[in-house]
Amino acid sequence: MFAIKRANPYYRAQWKEDEEKGVVFRQREDEIRKLHSQFPSMDAEEQGQWVAELAKIYDFETSPALRFDSVTALGKSTHPDVDAVLVRACSDESTKVRIAACKSLAGRQSTTASQMLATVAQSDKDTSVRSAALRSLGTFQTDDAKSILRKSLDEKSPAIQFAATEALKTMTGKDLGGDVDIWRQFLDGQPIDE
Repeated sequence: MFAIKRANPYYRAQWKEDEEKGVVFRQREDEIRKLHSQFPSMDAEEQGQWVAELAKIYDFETSPALRFDSVTALGKSTHPDVDAVLVRACSDESTKVRIAACKSLAGRQSTTASQMLATVAQSDKDTSVRSAALRSLGTFQTDDAKSILRKSLDEKSPAIQFAATEALKTMTGKDLGGDVDIWRQFLDGQPIDE
C-alpha cells in the first residue's frame, strides 16, 4: 500500500507539507537506522550521548516500530549503559521489540545480559521470544547458559527444543543435528551413538 501511495502525487504533496511542519515518522526512523552502521566508528563519549538519546526514545516512544529500531541500534553499541535499556526492552509489550532486545543482548557478553536472557528464556509467555532468548544464550560460554539450554531440551514445545539445539550448536561448536535425545546424552556426559 505504501508503494502505491508513494507513486501518487497527492500523497507525496501531503507528505511534503508534513515534513515542512516538522520531523515526521519516516525521518525519525531513518535517523535511528543510520546509527546501526555508525555506532562502531564512534568513540565512547559519542556513543554515550547517542545511547542516552536512544534510551529516551525507547522509554517515551509509543510506536513499537521506533522502539524496535532503537533497541536494534543499541545492539550495535559497545557502551556499558546499553545493558540497562535492553533489559527494560525485554519486558516490552511488543513481541517484536522483546525479540530484538534478546538478539541485541547476544552481542553484549555481560553477566547482566546472560542473566536477562536466562530469565526471558524461562519465563516469557511468547514462544518466539523464548526461542530468541535461547538462541542468544547460545553465544555465552557459561555453565548457567548451558544448564538453561539443557532444561529447554525437556520442554514440550518443538520450537523451544529446536531453538535450544541451535543454541547448543553455537555454544559447543558441535553439530549433533536436531535430535534432542542425542543432545541430552552429550550434555549429560553419556556416550553418543554416531
